[in-house]
Amino acid sequence: MYKMFQPKFKNVLFLIFLLLMGSISCEEQIKVSDETSLGNRIKYNFNPDWKFIKDNPQSAEDPNFDDASWNTVSCPHTFNDIDTFDDLSHGHHNGEDNQWRGTVWYRKHFELPATDKGKKVYIEFESVRQIADVYINGNYLGQNQTGFIPFGYDLTPYLKFGSENIVAVKVNNDRGNHFRDNFPLVWNHEHWHPTHGGIYRNVFLHVMDPLHITLPLYDNLETVGTYVYAENISDTNADVTVTAEVHNEYKEIKDVVFEARIIDNEKKIVATSNTTQKIAVGEKVTFSTTTSLKNPKRWYTRNPYMYTVQTVLKLDGKTIDSYNTPLGIRTFDFNKDNGFWNNGEYTKLHGWGQKPTNSWAGLGAALPDWLRDYTFRLMDEAGGNFIRWGHCAGSPAEISMGDKYGFATLMPGVSGESQDEGETWDIRIKAFKDMIIYYRNHPSIFIWEGGNWAETEAHYKQILNVIETYDPKGKRLMGNRRADVMNDSEGYVSIEVGTEGWEREYEDLPIVESEYMRDESPRRIWDKYSPDDNFWSHPNIDKNTYKLSSEDFAVREVDHWWNKMGKKAYHVGGANWVFSDGPHGGRCPTEVTRASGEVDAVRLPKEAFYAVKAMWRPEPQVHIIGHWNYEKNTQKDIYVISNCAAVKLYVNDKLISTDSTPKNGYEYKFSNVEWEIGEIKAEGYIDDKLCTTQTKVTVGEPVALKLTPILGPKGWQADGSDIALIDVEVVDEQGRRCPLAKGRVDFTISGPAIWRGGYNSGKPNSTNNLYLDIEAGINRVAVKSLLEAGEVTITTNKSGLEPASVTLKSEPLNIREGLTTELPQVYTNVYKEEAVPAHIPQMPEYVPGIKNRSKLFKKFSYTGDGKAVLRTNMHWGKRAYTDMEHNYTVIPKYLNGAEYIRTPNSDKRYWARDQLQFVAGIDMHIYVLHDDTVPVPAFLLKDYKDNGDNINVGKVTMSIFHRIAKAGESIIMAGNSDGDAPKDCRMYTVMGKAL
Repeated sequence: MYKMFQPKFKNVLFLIFLLLMGSISCEEQIKVSDETSLGNRIKYNFNPDWKFIKDNPQSAEDPNFDDASWNTVSCPHTFNDIDTFDDLSHGHHNGEDNQWRGTVWYRKHFELPATDKGKKVYIEFESVRQIADVYINGNYLGQNQTGFIPFGYDLTPYLKFGSENIVAVKVNNDRGNHFRDNFPLVWNHEHWHPTHGGIYRNVFLHVMDPLHITLPLYDNLETVGTYVYAENISDTNADVTVTAEVHNEYKEIKDVVFEARIIDNEKKIVATSNTTQKIAVGEKVTFSTTTSLKNPKRWYTRNPYMYTVQTVLKLDGKTIDSYNTPLGIRTFDFNKDNGFWNNGEYTKLHGWGQKPTNSWAGLGAALPDWLRDYTFRLMDEAGGNFIRWGHCAGSPAEISMGDKYGFATLMPGVSGESQDEGETWDIRIKAFKDMIIYYRNHPSIFIWEGGNWAETEAHYKQILNVIETYDPKGKRLMGNRRADVMNDSEGYVSIEVGTEGWEREYEDLPIVESEYMRDESPRRIWDKYSPDDNFWSHPNIDKNTYKLSSEDFAVREVDHWWNKMGKKAYHVGGANWVFSDGPHGGRCPTEVTRASGEVDAVRLPKEAFYAVKAMWRPEPQVHIIGHWNYEKNTQKDIYVISNCAAVKLYVNDKLISTDSTPKNGYEYKFSNVEWEIGEIKAEGYIDDKLCTTQTKVTVGEPVALKLTPILGPKGWQADGSDIALIDVEVVDEQGRRCPLAKGRVDFTISGPAIWRGGYNSGKPNSTNNLYLDIEAGINRVAVKSLLEAGEVTITTNKSGLEPASVTLKSEPLNIREGLTTELPQVYTNVYKEEAVPAHIPQMPEYVPGIKNRSKLFKKFSYTGDGKAVLRTNMHWGKRAYTDMEHNYTVIPKYLNGAEYIRTPNSDKRYWARDQLQFVAGIDMHIYVLHDDTVPVPAFLLKDYKDNGDNINVGKVTMSIFHRIAKAGESIIMAGNSDGDAPKDCRMYTVMGKAL
C-alpha cells in the first residue's frame, strides 16, 4: 500500500512546495549582480577638483567670482595638514593649538547633463569643520556647525542643467581660548580634537527621480530615509520590517509599488515583500513591509554577517528608484551580573576609544576612506571588537567598517565635557537626532551615547524621546560618560559608561568602560637596556607625566586590561584610550603627540599592539616583547604575552624556564635572562599541547634601505586626494629590519604628486620635510596624488647604506564635468568567521557587592592613573596614600572620625578635569589637604578657602582647604596642580564630615 501511494505523495509535496514558493519571485532565485539597477538614481563622488583659498574674499559665493588663481584641491581636504604634529606637547592634557584658524572658501564647478532636467538633486556633506555656509549659484542654502554629523541640501531649484553650476562653501575653524568658554561649540577645541578645518570628509551628489526614497539627512532636509529592523529572531526565522519614507514631487498622483529585497552576503535575493499605495502630489508617505527570513545568518562580533536591504519603487512595472540599507540580524544582552551576550554567546568586549578626526601625521584629519579602513584592519588584527567614538560621531565609512569587521560601537552625537544649556544644547540635541537618523540601521551600534558628561533630567528626557521616536525598535542602550556626577542620571541611563575601570557606580546597571589605560609611550624607545633615541635624554623628560618605554607600556596594557575589566565576569569590557597617537591632550612634552596609542601617528605598531593582540585574538598567540640585539653581558627580564595556558622560553634552543602561572592573566615573566647572540623563542601551550611559537633573532649590521609601498585596494588613484604610503626600513644583508637603527634619511621625489612625509615623535617641525629620522628601524611617509595621473619615483639615501627607490603609478579617474561615479575606495570581501577563543584565563568568582561606598561620598569615582579608595574613622596614624607608607600624625581635632579618601601619590603630577568626583550624600564639610610646595589648582582657589591649619605628612607640610557642600551637590576635583608640580611633592587627599 505504501509503495503504491509514494509517487503520488511526492507529487503532492512538490505541488505544495510550488504553492509555498509562489510568494517568492523568480528574481529571488538568481544571483544579484553588482550592477543591480538603481532606477533613475545616481550617486556621484563629488570629491575631486575644488578650488580653494585660505582667505576670506568678499563675494566668493558669486557665480561670476574669478577663482582662477585659487589652488586646486580635492576632498577630503584640510588646510591644517602642514601645521599639525609639529609642536611638542604642552603637557597637562592640553592639546596641540598652533594650527592656522580662520575663514576659508571652497568652490566647485560642475555640470549636469540636460537630460537630467526634471530630476531631484541633493548634495551631501559627510561633515565639515567647523562651521560651513553653503551656496549654490549664489543662493544661500544654510549653515551647519556640528563638525561631525552629515548634512545636506536640495540643489534642484537653483540648478542649471546642461551648463555650469558652482557650489561655494565658506568654512571657519576658529575657536575660543578655553573649551569651556568656546560657546556655543564647546567640542570644537584641541582639548578634544585639534581644529583641523576644512571639508575633511566625503561629499556626494545624489540625482534621483521626483518620486524617490528620501535620504537620511535630517539637517535642513528633514528627511529620514529607511529604517530596517529584525524581530522574533531565532535560528530558523527572523521577521524583518522595512520602512521607507517616499516623496512624490511629481505634479500628479502616483500609484506606487514598493518592494523590499533582502540580499545576502553572496549577493543573492533571499526574501522579498511588497506593498502598493497611492501618493498625492507633494506628499511624503512611509511604506512598511514585513517578511520572514528563514534560517537567518546572524551578526556576531566574531562573525559579522551582513545582509543588504534593497528598497525599490516601481511605476507601471518599471523600477524608477532604489536605495540600499545595511542589515545585521542579532540579539544582545548587557547583563549587570555576567556581562555582554551576543546571540546568546558570551562575548567580552575589548577595543579602543578613537577620535573621529583620526589625525594622521602629515595629513591631519583629511583621510581617504581606505586609510580609515587601514586603521580598522589593524584594530581587527589586534583582536578588537569594540569601539567608542570620543566624543563626537565617527564618519559614515567608519561606522560601516564597524559593521563589516564586527566592532560593537558606542556612538555619540557631538559633545565636549560639560552639561550644556542654551544654544549649545540646542545644537547638541539636534545633532543627536541627525546622528540617530543617519546611523540607526547599522548593526554594529549597540549603545547611543547621550553625552560625554551627565545631563539634567529635562535633557535626559529629550535624549530618550529622540531615541524612542527615531529608533523605537533598535533596543539599544543609552548612557552618558560621567553620568555619575549628577543624581539626575538615575532612572534614565540604561548602561553605565565608565571612566575608571575599577568599581561600578550603578549597582543595577551593566557597565562598559569608555576610557581606560591613558598612559603614554612613544614607539621609538624599546627599553632601558637599548640605546636611547631622544627619550630618556630629552630635555623635557622631567615634565612627562609618563616615563615609560615601549616595553613598560606593553606590560601595563596587560595589567590595566586584566585588573580593570578582563578578570571581572560581570564587566562588559571596554575601550583602551586610544588606538592611534594624535595631537589631542598629551601629557608628555617629550612628544609631538599624545602617545597613548597601540600604533603611532602613521599607524606603525608599537609593542603594545602585539601585546593586546596576544591577549585578544581568538587563535593561540604568543609575543616576546622587545628585540634580540643587546650588548654583551646584558641580563634583563623578558616579558612574553600569551593567551595560552603555559609558555616555554628558549635561548638558542636551550630551555630557560616554563611558566604556567601568568600574572594578570596573560603576562609571563622570565627574570634575568642572559642575552646571547642568536635567537630567543617562546612556545605557547594549551592542555600541554604546543599551539604557537614566536622566534626573534639577532639581526646583522645595517647595510641597506628598503622601501615598501602601501596602496589602496584599487591602487593609487589620481583624484587629487588619494594617499600612497611608503615604509622605509634599515635592513641587514638578509633583508631583516635592524631594530636599533635610527638617524636621518633623505628623500627625493619626481612626478605628479605632493610630498606629505611623516614625522618623528620626539622632534618638533619634523612633518612635510624631504628628510626624516628612522625610529626603531622603520618609519613611514606619505605622498598625495594630483588630478594628473602618472609615474612618481621616490628615492632614499642614508649615510653609509645602499640607497633605495620605488616607482608608483597613479591611475586616472574618470571625471567628467566635475563628476565621477567611482566612489571612494575601501577594502571589500573582508567577511570572515572567527573561532571562539582557544583559551580564556580563569576569572575569579564574581561575588555581587558594592565597594567604595559611604553615606558622605556618594557615587565616588577617581579617574587618575592610580587607584583611590574610601576609608572611615580618620585619626592620627592612618595611612595617607594607597601607594605610600606615610601616615597622618598630629591632626586637628575636627578631623577625628571623618571619612577620607586615600589617593595615589603617584598621581601628584597627573591632571584631569574630573580626577576625583562624588555626590555629597548629606550636608557636609569637605577638607582638602594640599602640598604647600605645589601651585594651588584652580578648583581649590575657586571653591575652597585655606582655613589656616596645616598637617605634616612625612616631612611635607600640607595646608587644609575647606568648603561646605549641600546634600546632592556634585563635587568635582581636578589634578594636584594645573601646571608643573615639583618632582618630590605630594598628592592632595580629601576628608569629609557631616555638618
